[in-house]
Amino acid sequence: MNLTPEIVINLAPIGISILALFVSAFSIGWNIYRDVVLKAHLKVRFSLSELHHPTFKNPITTLILAATNFGPGQIRCCMIQLLTAPLWRRILRCPKHAVMFHDHSNPLSGKLPVSLEVGETIDLLIPYTKDCFLSRKHTHIGISDSFGRTHWVPREDVSKAKREFKKDFEK
Repeated sequence: MNLTPEIVINLAPIGISILALFVSAFSIGWNIYRDVVLKAHLKVRFSLSELHHPTFKNPITTLILAATNFGPGQIRCCMIQLLTAPLWRRILRCPKHAVMFHDHSNPLSGKLPVSLEVGETIDLLIPYTKDCFLSRKHTHIGISDSFGRTHWVPREDVSKAKREFKKDFEK
């Protein structure tokens, strides 16, 4: 097949149309990914910690639930979620959900709901008592956001706190 100038001129609009189709498909794919899939990521950690201050006679032991916004964009943290999901509940797909209201009267603790910009952190102090949520069978703790997602703490953080709780209160 000889490519004469007339054939090239007639095929040029088709080639440009195919290129425009690929650019448009990429553009719409990126917009869907950016607006639907790419939402802010929250990293949540949980620990048993001591608070020290010169005015305290003894350090105060407390549970700290910390969340950091890794972006992109702002995220609104709404509520502390609890989940009871031992192995048999996960297999049968029937976990039990619960909500925990943290201590709003503690001036050192952050307050929910809160909007976090990229890089900002909130630290929620949860009282460490014999009746705290660790005394129940909850296996997960996390923070829900305004997108309807719950960002769970790594399971090893909860397991470590439960082991310390058993040492301290189940004597």
